[in-house]
Amino acid sequence: METPCRSPRSLSALVLAMLAVAGAAAQQVIVDNSDPGFSILSESWLTANVSGQFGSDYRYRTTGLPAGSVEWRPNIATAGLYQVGVWYRNGNDRPSNATYTVEHAGGSTNVVVDQRINGSVWVTLGSFNFNTGNAGRVTLSSDAEPGKTIIVDAVRFLPLFSGAAEPELRACWLTQYQYLGKTEPQLRAIAQNMRAGTINTVYIAMYSGGTVYWPSTAYKAAGGNWGSSSIDYAAYLTRIFKEEGLKVGAWFEYGFALGAASHPIAVAHPDWLARDRFNDPVTGENGGFVFMSPGHPQAVGLLVAMCRELAENYNFDDIQIDRYRWGRKSTGREYGYEAVTAAAYQAQFGSPPPTNVNQSNWVTFRENLVNASVEACYDAIKAANPEIVVSSAPVGSYGITQHMQRWSSWVNGGYLDLCMPQMYMTSLSSFQTEFNTQYNQAPAHRDKLAVGFRAQEDADWTLVRDQMNFARANNIKHGTLWVYHQYTTQIAIQDEINNLPLAGQPWNLPAYNPFVSDRMLQIVIDNRDGSPSYIETPAGVWANSAQPGFFRFDSRVVAGGAGAAVEYRAAIPKTGRYDVYAWHTSAGNRNNAAAFTIDHYNGSSTTTIDQTTLGGMWNPIGRHIFAAGPLARRVLLSTADSDPTEFTSADAVKLVLTGYALGDADGDADVDGADFAGLPACISGPLEAGGVSTACEVFDFDDDTDADMLDFAAFQAAFGN
Repeated sequence: METPCRSPRSLSALVLAMLAVAGAAAQQVIVDNSDPGFSILSESWLTANVSGQFGSDYRYRTTGLPAGSVEWRPNIATAGLYQVGVWYRNGNDRPSNATYTVEHAGGSTNVVVDQRINGSVWVTLGSFNFNTGNAGRVTLSSDAEPGKTIIVDAVRFLPLFSGAAEPELRACWLTQYQYLGKTEPQLRAIAQNMRAGTINTVYIAMYSGGTVYWPSTAYKAAGGNWGSSSIDYAAYLTRIFKEEGLKVGAWFEYGFALGAASHPIAVAHPDWLARDRFNDPVTGENGGFVFMSPGHPQAVGLLVAMCRELAENYNFDDIQIDRYRWGRKSTGREYGYEAVTAAAYQAQFGSPPPTNVNQSNWVTFRENLVNASVEACYDAIKAANPEIVVSSAPVGSYGITQHMQRWSSWVNGGYLDLCMPQMYMTSLSSFQTEFNTQYNQAPAHRDKLAVGFRAQEDADWTLVRDQMNFARANNIKHGTLWVYHQYTTQIAIQDEINNLPLAGQPWNLPAYNPFVSDRMLQIVIDNRDGSPSYIETPAGVWANSAQPGFFRFDSRVVAGGAGAAVEYRAAIPKTGRYDVYAWHTSAGNRNNAAAFTIDHYNGSSTTTIDQTTLGGMWNPIGRHIFAAGPLARRVLLSTADSDPTEFTSADAVKLVLTGYALGDADGDADVDGADFAGLPACISGPLEAGGVSTACEVFDFDDDTDADMLDFAAFQAAFGN
């Protein structure tokens, strides 16, 4: 038995201390420029009183040097997750890069805001955990685009934890037409515009337009081309939109659709295509799309592999599968006569598929092929990371009658977490009819039902409001906005963003996405990220590798004996226990004992990887506790002790949050009475072989596979901090 701490505070005494902690009701905190929590830290700021300001006035200053700075310091009564928003009057003479710094429980985060746009509304900086008291703050410097007027007004801290906000998905779809070619400030402005409209989730097109917007190994191997040979939009956009406080879904829009018959995958694999009984693969959809067949194992395998890549390699909260169905020529159900599907039907029923496309056995058979493909992708995503939500946006009720897309089988079968049928109706009465049809598809799983609303920019937003109110009256509050095909505005749902959050409207109260998990966190650092995330030493000795199996776009390599190293650096937004992985390219001349040193909460641990094998995949190198903190070295790859004839591969590392740690059992960034509930049962001294149980792992501060009195002492020290 380990020796207990000297004079440990008793459990009963700790309980009494916890009960003495005040549990004030959570409420929003607004610090205006005239409030006591606001301070001018340096230089002088002028005061103005003009319409569009928050409160009685606001402050301003000309940008450039010498830079002045200010701070807003709230008094937080209840620790937890807060959405931080800023208020300013926009104008053409404002800086495009006003940099706010949020100091929160997890460290410090800089957020750039374009003050030329989105003025006189709450512009969200993101969602951050704050402890009780006034240790957190927001600061702003006038060190920005020179010769402009930077505005200082109010900052709002809006609680987003359970009991403080509505558990309601409010989302929109973002097509590639909206994000391609945009600068980072422009993308941030789009995200801030969404947040001003109380949207909490964005679904970003990752597979659309006949291409993919991440470097998909599976897609290229099948003959497809990437949307960009240099920008990984999956990594780039996820980082930006998450930093702006949104949950992010990968919208897998094309599903089985490829696009035109000239698509390179269609040309390379004509046997993969779904065909009608006249052997024609061309549908009547989108000017003549062709679809891959849900009956072809390799076609399904391609989609499964692509979903797995998005789940394994990125930090998406949600992967939304779309167009998992058969195509339609005119009346529907025409497809499925391709050789592979016909042979499977023959094997099961002893006869070729019937010429009647609506024959019941034939329809059910093809529905089941779609169902199986959804289940296969669901299983692949959950195997890669069980915290990722799997959702779908099937077409309206005609999806069932014409496309053999019976989504009720997916939720009833347990292989879909959230379904948002596209109820794109242009009148309230037609919407009510469509809603009732979808509402009755899976009565046992209405908790997984959301609505896809059609929000055309040239239609009155009140139609969407009325449709929302009808759905909400039937207890379906979750919704996603889609504009039919117009992209002329900043985000073509501006009327809805401007009006739905107003007093008395459906989106007036703050809301959080209840489907996503707070434990969904993957931090990936790639060689392409460059400084300050990826740093090679000494400079000039590492080179690009010609070896295949690299992560994303390429990898790096260096000969042994050079004393070379690579630092992988990252901020840790959430304290927890993380699985750590490394990716390398393998070859016969690789380092067979590449040394990876992991810097974690309890010190440093070194493990080796044989890089002659198992390349082109994530290899586990440890599970460790990391405390939330700013950018710092997390993994060091060294060529130490390697032979000059051996080459060490440097590519990517990944940290995956597996559970909370350091006593924070509920993951809310503080250790308090709520976390104490499970502690007494876990403080049992050293355990037998097998280590600490999963439920008690959060209390194992020293990571020695038990929760004992030493860990109890550490919990005491952490309590209330």
